[in-house]
Amino acid sequence: MSSGVNPVEERFARGFARSREMAACLRKELLYSEKRPRDVLFQVIDEILTEQERTGEHRIVSQLTREAATRASRRTPPGTDAVRWDVVSKTVVKAMIGAGVLLQPDGRRVPSGITAQATRAARLKPDYRDLTEAYLLQVLIERLDDVTVRDHRALAHVLFRQFDPEVRIEDLEDRVVILLARLADHVELRGDRYVARTARAH
Repeated sequence: MSSGVNPVEERFARGFARSREMAACLRKELLYSEKRPRDVLFQVIDEILTEQERTGEHRIVSQLTREAATRASRRTPPGTDAVRWDVVSKTVVKAMIGAGVLLQPDGRRVPSGITAQATRAARLKPDYRDLTEAYLLQVLIERLDDVTVRDHRALAHVLFRQFDPEVRIEDLEDRVVILLARLADHVELRGDRYVARTARAH
């Protein structure tokens, strides 16, 4: 006897619930940002650090974060009208620090922890966007400890959804697997579950 539940709708509901769980995990870590605002912040931070190379002056991370939020708020691309740029700038910068892509004048990475905000930032690692978004995947794998190959679509939604019908979900899933491949030194596949080789401290 049919239960009357559409299996496609049921799968969609499960996938949406999984995406919400992942978003909640990143929010708890103060790392959640939507794709378009994140891209704006990436661009603005890159521009600020490039300008600094010409002047020889280096903002500390707290100043960089505020300046990036101010500049981003002036751009407000379509679909980002209600963005809290002060919040997004903090989450993006925190993710960049966690990924090790924000560098000091001497080339060392800006350290995580209590000294981060007072550390001078000078430049970015090449491929900083991919490295930062791969780091977000790694955090989800470590914190949730139950991410599997069946979660690629949920991962795509939580990290890259843009509410744009012209952006194919399959393309976003491809980006997820490409970033997962970059984590090969940190994450392994055991059966169908992704497992951190050495978990970061909570």
